[in-house]
Amino acid sequence: MEKNEKLLSVIFNIGRLIREEIQTSNCYVDFTHTEVEILKFLHNKKNITMKTIADYLYIKPSSATPVVNKLVGSGNIKRVESKNDRRVIYIEITPKGKKFLEKKNKSIHKTIGKIFGKLNEKDKKILINILEKIHDENI
Repeated sequence: MEKNEKLLSVIFNIGRLIREEIQTSNCYVDFTHTEVEILKFLHNKKNITMKTIADYLYIKPSSATPVVNKLVGSGNIKRVESKNDRRVIYIEITPKGKKFLEKKNKSIHKTIGKIFGKLNEKDKKILINILEKIHDENI
């Protein structure tokens, strides 16, 4: 197996492992991974549109709409009209959504710690630096 193929396989499997651990640990009871990603994305952000959310998730706005609608319905996010242009609708996290994220952070950190617990601090720092380098060069 060539190195790039092996790298892709390892990254895919780690992502799957993380998603599975988060799901089985009940970190996000009653929420999908996509819903939580939207909440995390909206946390501490202003003037975010549906298109911005869709771009962040690498999906079409029409695919993001049902997920956003569910989060609006549950009171975790809200739609807000732009003061300058009534045609523009912003999506914002509500205090209820922020409270959910704060409550779940401990569970998430515990789960991530379990996955990466075999790495020492130096290895974690190296891994973070490598992943940030890849991320920053591709934005």
